Amino acid sequence: MSTFIPYVVLAVVVLGFFGVCYAVFNKSESNSDAHSVISKPPKKSRPGRLYEQEKVHITPRETAEPIVTEPVVAEPIDAVTDTEKTMEIPAVESSTEDTIALGESPDVMDETRCFDADATQMFGSENSEVVNPQGPSALEETRMFNADEINEHLSNKEEDEPEPIGPWAQAAQEDKRVALAIEPFAHAFGVVHGDAMQFVADITRDALAVLGITKLSEVKLLLQNIVIQEALLAMQKAYAGSPTTWMKTAALEAFSDVVQSPKSSTPYLVAFDALRVLPHLTLGHFQVMALTLLLQYSRNSNNYGRIHFQHYVEKYIEPFISDLPHDSSFYRQLDYLRCTQQERESVTLTQLLSNSYPFVFNYRGFTKEELFRATDGRGVDPRFVVRSLNSNLYKLAVVDESLAQRFFREARISDPMVQRDLIALMKSKPTAFRGEEARQIMDDISPVLSDLARVYDESPMCSISLTLLGLYLGRAHVKATIGEEFDLSHWF
Repeated sequence: MSTFIPYVVLAVVVLGFFGVCYAVFNKSESNSDAHSVISKPPKKSRPGRLYEQEKVHITPRETAEPIVTEPVVAEPIDAVTDTEKTMEIPAVESSTEDTIALGESPDVMDETRCFDADATQMFGSENSEVVNPQGPSALEETRMFNADEINEHLSNKEEDEPEPIGPWAQAAQEDKRVALAIEPFAHAFGVVHGDAMQFVADITRDALAVLGITKLSEVKLLLQNIVIQEALLAMQKAYAGSPTTWMKTAALEAFSDVVQSPKSSTPYLVAFDALRVLPHLTLGHFQVMALTLLLQYSRNSNNYGRIHFQHYVEKYIEPFISDLPHDSSFYRQLDYLRCTQQERESVTLTQLLSNSYPFVFNYRGFTKEELFRATDGRGVDPRFVVRSLNSNLYKLAVVDESLAQRFFREARISDPMVQRDLIALMKSKPTAFRGEEARQIMDDISPVLSDLARVYDESPMCSISLTLLGLYLGRAHVKATIGEEFDLSHWF
């Protein structure tokens, strides 16, 4: 019996060993199964993009290496194809947040605000230079009035008018000059209401100040000219009938041009016609001429982005629509007064905007990748790139090709090949700015612009143009309303 005891002990040891091994390996398999079950990651919400789950690769336990997780990175949102971007609805707020399109950001808007007066110009005057006359002109000999010549003429007379001493004496002397200058008006119209005479006195006082008349004898000499007396009477009549700021500005400017412009010059003739028609014009007439001047004969070189166009609408359109007439009789009156003329073909506001700002409305733009390819990877300063108004793409901060050289100079892009490629890129995706899409774009810029388009297209405004007289009066009303003056020398 003792002979089998060693074998029994060995068998117990072997069974125990196998029991321990079974327990150990069974625990290991359960742990391995736990590692192979990976919970499904939550989906990331991003519009228009499908994301793949992270793929987990498990290394066998014997290698003793850590588990490696290799996520599949989805392509960024900016890598969307051109077709997808064209179909997307443009984001209104992205223009102020996109780091590649800072050309219409509030900061750049503040930097360029000081150039607003130069940005809106008459067509044909963007690159023109003001030439100052060298010496006296032959036309000066026909000038109606010159204060220096009158003073020289008066100094040769024996009678010398004493200079008033003290503010009270100066005010009394000024009242005498004004009373003398309004005598023709009193004689022409007889009994006039007191308020009307006060308005006549106010504008006459301003007119004498504009001409630099400071002596009673100068007023007498001024009234000796029957043409000047007629112009003075027309100015007084216009303001007495419509005592408003806009009428006063127009009447004063016309009177000054009649008196101080050479008789053989176009401004003299146009100003005299303006004085004749002023008493027959209302605020609605002036607003038609001012808007036609701004929309048809001028443009703003800063209107390359949404917030710049919104600023343009706020400054140059909203002040001129309060009394904008819908009745066609108003337009017939302007035609009768030779302020406007009828054109054979009508032009809608959308056509007008697309002609004035082709890069803004007639092309959809380009992607970031296309921009970097066109510039050999260098890109363009973000201050000179904006979001497109009619797509979710990008555009250069320039309104049309005629201003491209100035744009490249400001953006410091001197390579001719890059300039050519950028212009071609701007024209690479043409579109038609018309119909409901055009109305939606204008409404996104400003509801005022969309409302104006409806009135413009449904009224005779779309089929009229301004004569020289209409240009002159439209400019006067713009100056009286927003304080900005346009150069009409290109037409005069």
